[in-house]
Amino acid sequence: MGDVIKMRVYLVAPQSGASMDFPGFMNGYTQFYGPGKQQNLPTRSAIQVAGLADPGCLAEVEAARP
Repeated sequence: MGDVIKMRVYLVAPQSGASMDFPGFMNGYTQFYGPGKQQNLPTRSAIQVAGLADPGCLAEVEAARP
């Protein structure tokens, strides 16, 4: 995880008309990055999308390394 320099996160709202679950994403993100964990934080973007290729998924993460 220390060599990830950039993340692009696509989040689907759990129900029509709702907003993406950014707090839920951050709950998962802080399990790996932050105080007491990996200190080298990647840049990141979170984008709400209408859907993903697998309709059962609510999130997709692209991670880039140097």
